[in-house]
Amino acid sequence: MIFESNGKILLTSEYLVLDGAISLALPSKLTQELFVEKIDADYLHWVSYDNNKSIWYEERFFKNGKSIIYKGEKNNISDRIISLFNHIHSYTDIDKSFGKKFISKINFNRDWGLGSSSTLVNNLAKWANINAYDLLFSSFDGSGYDIACCDSSSPIIYSNNNNTINVSETKFNPHFKKNLFLVYLGKKQNTQESIFSYNKIKFDKVSAVKKINKLTKEIIICNDLSEFEKLIESHENMISKIINIDPIQKSTFSDYNKGVIKSLGSWGGDFILVSGEKEDLNYFRDKGYNTIYDLEDLVYLN
Repeated sequence: MIFESNGKILLTSEYLVLDGAISLALPSKLTQELFVEKIDADYLHWVSYDNNKSIWYEERFFKNGKSIIYKGEKNNISDRIISLFNHIHSYTDIDKSFGKKFISKINFNRDWGLGSSSTLVNNLAKWANINAYDLLFSSFDGSGYDIACCDSSSPIIYSNNNNTINVSETKFNPHFKKNLFLVYLGKKQNTQESIFSYNKIKFDKVSAVKKINKLTKEIIICNDLSEFEKLIESHENMISKIINIDPIQKSTFSDYNKGVIKSLGSWGGDFILVSGEKEDLNYFRDKGYNTIYDLEDLVYLN
């Protein structure tokens, strides 16, 4: 059996999507695959390959009553897999998981923040035939937008308001897409730590959600590059005031004057959105940022 899920880019409403804001999310064209095969064994064998086709994680899990254990050195990855399977086994017979080999193959750099966890969770949920959001929330904090991207090949509007999830496909294919790029900063952000820090901040969430919803709607329908850049700047300034972190164009790329820069997801790492011309990207290459994509090459637009 083979299962496959798309990665993701959160274009708007980072952080505030946790409080019910609508967000514009773009499924990635890069995926993670899960292969499940029977083996002649009384254990669950898990193997994870990175995008270079090298094994970066491997473990065997054994039955311990109605739970599972591993005998290797204690580590967070194995503990997370146990947590996921324990949730699966609350819906399915534990024997379904044993005598199986699970081979996970990620087709993007797992440090890029494109959804290495969400794509794995979604693939497991499809194999187990259970709700992927429930499986995600059993082990991870978050809004769930990344799960919504896993099986979509179109931009989506996502919200999770008081545990009511709404997902709808939307049109987002601006005339100026040739002027939008994704630049990897070379630093993976810990989403769970970022969520924990955000949740401790006190502010008027109702007002903030209303403002960010308005910005998201305007960004979706915008077809003028200069207007889009103004909206992005407004979005950056708004989130900056909430989390008390300077926008990255101010803190790190203040001398970039060919366009605007927007953080994506957890601020400070992963990818940034950059507007400009192709030749303007030499500014980032000169600073050592060499992983650069045209937006339309990495994500689905429609």
